[in-house]
Amino acid sequence: MIAIFSLAQKSVAIAEKVKSDLLERGFNAELICSEKISCNSADEKVESVYRAIRERFRAKKNIVAVLPLGVVVRAIEPKKKTEDPWVVCIDENGKYVIPVLNGHRGANEFAKLIAAGLSAQAVITTFHEDG
Repeated sequence: MIAIFSLAQKSVAIAEKVKSDLLERGFNAELICSEKISCNSADEKVESVYRAIRERFRAKKNIVAVLPLGVVVRAIEPKKKTEDPWVVCIDENGKYVIPVLNGHRGANEFAKLIAAGLSAQAVITTFHEDG
């Protein structure tokens, strides 16, 4: 399961596009929005996106957050990199897609996939030497 989060009204269209693209590619994805914004296609509306991110992370769900990276970092509580889910963050303008955690365990790949669907740029900050 991939949990997609939107906190601000201006990021709803981007979050909906990511969800639609992932569903078309055969992934199981849900859209979670703040109850303070209009997000008719939300699978769930929550009072605290911060709390919902933490809950999904603890439940080992992969996360795509269309909100500021600082909010995501404060919300998650990484424990063990070999077990934690991956986390990808998209800026609210949909220009950049950034793997936050577990790049080598899927975040880098999904950042590139999501970026392609948004015509955005994946910002890969890890180094991996093949071979």
